[in-house]
Amino acid sequence: MELRFVDAENTDLLELAGRLDEYYFSIVGEVHRRYAKYNDPHLFGCRLVAYEDGRAAGCGCWKRTDAHTVELKRIYVRPEYRRRGIAGAVIRALEGNAAEQGYTRAVLETARTTGDSAALYRKLGYRTMPYYGSPAGAENCLCFEKALGAADKKRAALRFVDVTNPDLAALVAELDGYFHAGWGSVAEKYKAYHALDGMACAVVAYIGERPAGCGCWRAYDPVTAEIKRMYVRPEYRRSGTAGEIVAALERHAAASGCHRAVLETGADMPDAIVFYQKQGYRLVPNFGDFAGDEICVCMEKEISDGTMR
Repeated sequence: MELRFVDAENTDLLELAGRLDEYYFSIVGEVHRRYAKYNDPHLFGCRLVAYEDGRAAGCGCWKRTDAHTVELKRIYVRPEYRRRGIAGAVIRALEGNAAEQGYTRAVLETARTTGDSAALYRKLGYRTMPYYGSPAGAENCLCFEKALGAADKKRAALRFVDVTNPDLAALVAELDGYFHAGWGSVAEKYKAYHALDGMACAVVAYIGERPAGCGCWRAYDPVTAEIKRMYVRPEYRRSGTAGEIVAALERHAAASGCHRAVLETGADMPDAIVFYQKQGYRLVPNFGDFAGDEICVCMEKEISDGTMR
């Protein structure tokens, strides 16, 4: 699964929203048309589409209601993709995006006849609240609310895993999907540099029981570890999880006799570069397979006090 933040004109978003409207019309009839003016994509502060195997599988949005609150809107997953965790991933990503922008509360409403939706929202930590919408819809709708930021305070549980671990494979597949979506065929030439079977160590971070992120290292030379396959799912970013994964990999590499860590990232990925700099890495000339490659930058960091040299 890949989550993409999109604009109001995105055709996949518009198609999915149209299917949601058809669904609501089928269960509440003409009453649903009253709500159309509240669901214009241009009104939303955030719009998200989830892709499964390259196909738009679900969507969601949020809209600002006051200085502290956002309203989740347009949550929909195609029937054939339900019960795969897509709706939960979309909602968590929307919550994370809103929390990053300083909002502390999320609200939403759903039709009283959609029991599965209400159960999902309760499972994700929402609680019922008084009806807040148009008086005309009070008898048809249930409303929910949730404080944002609580998930960010949950620390990840890190597990060292075998490179054949299915959670690791799923996270790496999402990472590859992200790179392919951004760089297309250019990303294909780097696959040989990232094979999991060459890794000396792999870590998966869990928040609750859900895999939230991963990372690996492989030996670049006898005293150097190369950090690889770093990825955190969008809904868990800015929670400190990525930093915890990097630190765990560095400790494991140092205990294995390495005193230096190196890595490579995209030259046009400033957020990643700044993140690694905050972890103590510095830019160095491109090394190894990346020498002379202008779309990459390389970085390094001392990871031992010298006693293991």
